Amino acid sequence: MLSQYRNRFDSNILSVFKQALQISLRNSRRFTFFSTAGLAQARAAKLRKRHLITGLQVPPLLIISITKRCNLNCTGCYSKILHQDNQSELSPERFREILNEASTLGVSIILLAGGEPLVRRDILEVAAEFPRIIFPIFSNGTLLDDSYLSFFYKHQHLIPVISLEGRELETDARRGDGIYQNYLQLVPKLKQHKLFWGSSFTLTRENYNQVLSHEFLSAQLALGAELYFFVEYVPIASGTESLVLSSWQKENVTRRVDRLNKDLPGIFIAFPGDEEQYGGCLAAGRGFLHVNPFGLAEACPFAPVSDVNLSFSTLRESLSSRLMEMIRQNHSLLKEGEGGCALWANREFLQELSREDREA
Repeated sequence: MLSQYRNRFDSNILSVFKQALQISLRNSRRFTFFSTAGLAQARAAKLRKRHLITGLQVPPLLIISITKRCNLNCTGCYSKILHQDNQSELSPERFREILNEASTLGVSIILLAGGEPLVRRDILEVAAEFPRIIFPIFSNGTLLDDSYLSFFYKHQHLIPVISLEGRELETDARRGDGIYQNYLQLVPKLKQHKLFWGSSFTLTRENYNQVLSHEFLSAQLALGAELYFFVEYVPIASGTESLVLSSWQKENVTRRVDRLNKDLPGIFIAFPGDEEQYGGCLAAGRGFLHVNPFGLAEACPFAPVSDVNLSFSTLRESLSSRLMEMIRQNHSLLKEGEGGCALWANREFLQELSREDREA
């Protein structure tokens, strides 16, 4: 059954690269890139299947929060709430070793987040050394200067994804005055450098109808973004539970995103999306794993418990750790309910698993 879910997940990932090929037909450089990238994704999927036969679950993707630092102070930012330690962040040298191992194991997509990842140019330059891995980089866009634009043009596997909340009113209300205008001023430069880039929206009860509408996204496509992530809001900040998607909205996210992919010339991805098709929560290595700015391997960005630190241990050890295995064994009990994340909704249960792990 596990291999069936994994095959479906791998197949859905490959379909994204087929979409990228379709929307790149008029751009020979980009078409060549996505052709090569698609083949690399297929090879990585075969490698992961071989590991699965031996009992090692290697996820297709990692989420690595490479820094807690940020030049903005967005309302309800989960990173500022969860990453308050003063530990040292991963060094470029250790990051390179992690990427080497990830590539060897068959990890083929690594989402880079923060904080603001563009403050870690040293880390991004290491990521540039691994062209077989795709790195969507989730940024607020304010530090995306000419030097970075040239850098991303040279390294097509590093894909800037600019975080917005909707139109100007919604974006500035959460991220600060002038952030949306900065985005609009950035758009001509992105086009001038002929980048493949995207946008990310935190999906809330309030902006749901706007950011998932054909009208809004057609206007965004006209600006040039061709990749879109819709990340369901998780109420890490106390008192923000009213922003969580309603049950009806949650049930219809996948249907609406599927329709967008059929109707519009872009790539639209909901996260976490419909995890039921994969047998439930994809965290803890079933589909992805999170590494926090200090190297701690966590089941997901909203599950700040860990029993392995990648500053000292291997990625293989983190995937096979007792805590991750306990979470995977109990994933059928991790029902999402309200809140956009099954592990956050069941955080007391997760803390209990962590306690049992420490006492074992």
